[in-house]
Amino acid sequence: MSGHSKWSQIKHKKAIADAKKGKAFSKLSRAITVAARGNPDPTTNIRLKSEIERARAVNMPLENIERAIRRTTDTSSTLDELTLEFIGPGNTGIVAQAITDSSNRTISELRQLAASHGGRMAGQGSVLWMFKKAGLIILKTAASPELQLAAIDAGADDVIEEDSSAVILTPPEKLDVVRRALGEDIIESAELTLLPTTSVPVTSEHDQRSLDTLIASLEEHDDVQTVYSNRDQES
Repeated sequence: MSGHSKWSQIKHKKAIADAKKGKAFSKLSRAITVAARGNPDPTTNIRLKSEIERARAVNMPLENIERAIRRTTDTSSTLDELTLEFIGPGNTGIVAQAITDSSNRTISELRQLAASHGGRMAGQGSVLWMFKKAGLIILKTAASPELQLAAIDAGADDVIEEDSSAVILTPPEKLDVVRRALGEDIIESAELTLLPTTSVPVTSEHDQRSLDTLIASLEEHDDVQTVYSNRDQES
């Protein structure tokens, strides 16, 4: 019986892992399709290149990636990009970026989700102003003085040491320039992101728990690609 029980547990854990992988592949497939619109060549489309690299990082099969790119020619498939803004617990600002085939459904579901965790959907522009667009490059290794100089010379705004690796911040339009100046071999990932310009401390334990749950729930939603918060990381 114990052997049967153990095998059942293993199968259950594998099913959960497969489901998470399937959801990740589905989200990445949508992101690749949208990124490939107008230019399906990753050598000249920085956004598409970044999405393909994200897919490869989780071992998404090449045929899935190619299928997602080909889907841009399917006129029956309509995907919309949404940027939705929320006020979260502790008066924090939250931005969720989604890709959906039904904007009304996604907006309704995320509005209800936020309300169930102590937040609310906010009006357009009421939260987004607290963030700025930026290029984010994560290196596999620490940045040598020569590497830091090369990044700054290419247009980077800042180089931040992170233990045995480094994070490089760039203006959005300089992401690909800095990336090529550094070389692909040392880059772990490179993408466009949103950085908070104003941070909000969350001191209440109840608000902290509610905010954690809300962000996790948004990230788990099938249509949501990325979630950003201006919560003070020290709180």
